[in-house]
Amino acid sequence: HMMKPPKKIADEPDVDQVHEKRHYKKMLSSKEMFGLSSYWFGWSALMGPLLFIVMPVQVEQLSGSERKAIELGNTLILGSIVAIIVAPVSGSISDTSTHPWGRRSPFIATGVVLVTLSLIFMAVANALWIYKAAFFLLSVANNIAMSPYTALVPDLVPQPQRGVASAWLGVMAFIGTFAGGAVTYMIKIEYCLVPLGLLHAFTGYITIRLCRERPLVHNRAPIHCCRRLMYLFRPLCNHDFRVMFIARFLMQMGILTVQEYLTYFLKDAVGRPYTFLGYVVGKDEKEAVSVLFLPMLVASLISACLAGVYADRTGKRKMVVYVSAGIMMVGCSVFSFSRTFTMTVFAALIFGSGYGAFSVIEWAMATDLLPNPDEFAKDMGV
Repeated sequence: HMMKPPKKIADEPDVDQVHEKRHYKKMLSSKEMFGLSSYWFGWSALMGPLLFIVMPVQVEQLSGSERKAIELGNTLILGSIVAIIVAPVSGSISDTSTHPWGRRSPFIATGVVLVTLSLIFMAVANALWIYKAAFFLLSVANNIAMSPYTALVPDLVPQPQRGVASAWLGVMAFIGTFAGGAVTYMIKIEYCLVPLGLLHAFTGYITIRLCRERPLVHNRAPIHCCRRLMYLFRPLCNHDFRVMFIARFLMQMGILTVQEYLTYFLKDAVGRPYTFLGYVVGKDEKEAVSVLFLPMLVASLISACLAGVYADRTGKRKMVVYVSAGIMMVGCSVFSFSRTFTMTVFAALIFGSGYGAFSVIEWAMATDLLPNPDEFAKDMGV
C-alpha cells in the first residue's frame, strides 16, 4: 500500500471570509496540535541556550572579561532594534500574501534557511564585529519567521482550544529549551550550534509540512509602503491591546534582563564550585546554567499544563496572570540574595513555577485581543 500523505491541519476559510465563518473552526486533534507546535520546540531548543548560555560565553571569548557585559548588551540591542521593525513588517506582508504555499509557510521557510546560514557565520566568527553581524542576520531571519508563525494559532485554533493550544506551545517550548540545554551541557560551545541549528530546521519543516495552508485566493489592492508603515502600530489604538502591549513589554524586559546575564551572575556573584546539596553538578558556568534549566523547566512544564486547563475550564485568566507574576517576583527576590548554587537552584524552581503559567496564559490572552482578523500576523509581530 502506498503511504498516505501527512494529515493536514484543517485550514480556515480565506481571510476575507473569517468574519462570516469564525465559529466554524474545526477542533484540532492532538496530532494536529503537535504539528502546529513542533516549530516552537525547535525554536526554543535553539534560542533558549543560544541567548542564555552560548552567546554570553562566546562574547566573553571575543571581547574579554572586562567588557563582556557591555558587548553582550550592545549585541542584543541590535537584535531588539531589528525585532521592532522586521516583526510587524514581515507579519503585515504575510497577512496579504497570495503565495501558493499559503500566507505563513513561505515566511517560516525563508526564516529557517536564513537562521541556518547565520548560525554558520556565528560558529566560525573570529572577531566580535563578525559575530555581531551574524547575530544581526539571525535576528532578521528569526523575526521574518516568527510573526507569521505565531499567527497560525489564531488562524487555525478555535476559541475554546486557545488555552490548550497555548499549553501545547508552552510545553514544547520548555521541553525544547531543556533539550537545547542538554546539548550545550554535553557538547563544547564551539560545536553545539550545529545540532541546535539542524533541530531548528527540522522542526520548521515538520510544521510547514503538517500545517499546509489554503492559499489566499482573493487578491486585495496593493498597499502603499507609507500606508503599510502607518498600519503597523494601529492596533495600539485599541485600549485592551495597548494594555497587553505595555504589560508584556515590562514583563519581558524584566525576564530577559535576568536570563541574559545569568551566566555572568553565576560567575561573578555565586562562583565555583557549583554544588547542589553537596554534589558537584557543574565544572563551569556553561554547565551550571544548563543544570539550572532542569528545575526551572520542570516547574514551568507542570504549571503551564495546569494553568492552560484551569483557564479553559474556569475562564479566570487574569487571576492566573496575577498569581504567576507574584510567584516570579518571589523567585527574582531569592535570586538577588542567592550566593550559593543550591539557593540559586531553589530560586530557579520558584521562578519557573510562575513563568510557565504566565507564559501560556499571556499567549492565549494576546491571541484573544487581536483587534483585526485580517491582520493576525502583523498584530502578533507588534
